[in-house]
Amino acid sequence: METSKTSLARVKIKFPEQLWISHIFKEFPDVKMEISHFLPYDLEKSIGNSAIEIMHYDIEKIIDEIRNHPSVFELSILEQEEKRVKFNIKTKDPYLLYAIIKCGVLIDFPVRVEDGFAFWRLVSSRERIDQLLTLFEQKKINFELLRIGISPYNIENDKNKLTLDELNILDRAISAGFFEIPRKISLEELANQMGKSKSALSVMLRKIIKKKVLLKK
Repeated sequence: METSKTSLARVKIKFPEQLWISHIFKEFPDVKMEISHFLPYDLEKSIGNSAIEIMHYDIEKIIDEIRNHPSVFELSILEQEEKRVKFNIKTKDPYLLYAIIKCGVLIDFPVRVEDGFAFWRLVSSRERIDQLLTLFEQKKINFELLRIGISPYNIENDKNKLTLDELNILDRAISAGFFEIPRKISLEELANQMGKSKSALSVMLRKIIKKKVLLKK
């Protein structure tokens, strides 16, 4: 049985080698990076959309490297200065986000990235965080639990609560294996089971995931 106390875990996670972030830190080890948010963009193709800020003395070269990386689908510049750039990027989701959704854990953004490692602050019950870390181990994700303790954040905030309809949709998606790796059911098949259109279900799931992942303080 879960305890009512909320835990905060600080976890260091290595990005997979095939992602652009790992490549950038190999080529530019002194780069500074921060992820403002990370949410699904295309649920069918497992593409995520991130807002990221980078600081470096050779911004133009870094932008070119990112644009041309095979894991990147689209990059849009939001702000750019001589040694700083902020952009939206659509890239293949290496299933970290799906594992977090499945286990019901919130991410406290922004996320700092150094040497190809992301330093996540994960908020949930201790049982759910343990479940997530066990899943990381099973999937052979390179991570290190740095610290875990009582969280100062309230995850019962109304902004994070799902409606009964949203809870039902999420439970059915999880039960059907939509968040499994590899996925056991397509978005279209799941929509058909629920009697919804694929586009309508996609919108609903993105709204649910936003509530389930982003910590509202």
